Amino acid sequence: MNETYRLQKIRNLGVRLQELELVSLTPGKSYTSAALNFLFADHELERPAGVPLEHTLKTLGDAIVSKRKVRFTNLDADAVIDFFCRLYRVH
Repeated sequence: MNETYRLQKIRNLGVRLQELELVSLTPGKSYTSAALNFLFADHELERPAGVPLEHTLKTLGDAIVSKRKVRFTNLDADAVIDFFCRLYRVH
């Protein structure tokens, strides 16, 4: 999946998180940013700054593997997005 599609999926996740009242969008923030901030806070990680989106998502993937005890040893950026979209039922 290309970066534009990844960003769109993360944005949709942000919209869903707001619908579930898990995040509140502050003025000047995007749904994408709100979703990433929520996911990093939920996994008790500091969101990396100044790194490509793929690296940011792989960081989340490492947290998923270690904290949620999934059967995978490594999640790529697309698998991380799919994981959270399934978890929060984003279409």
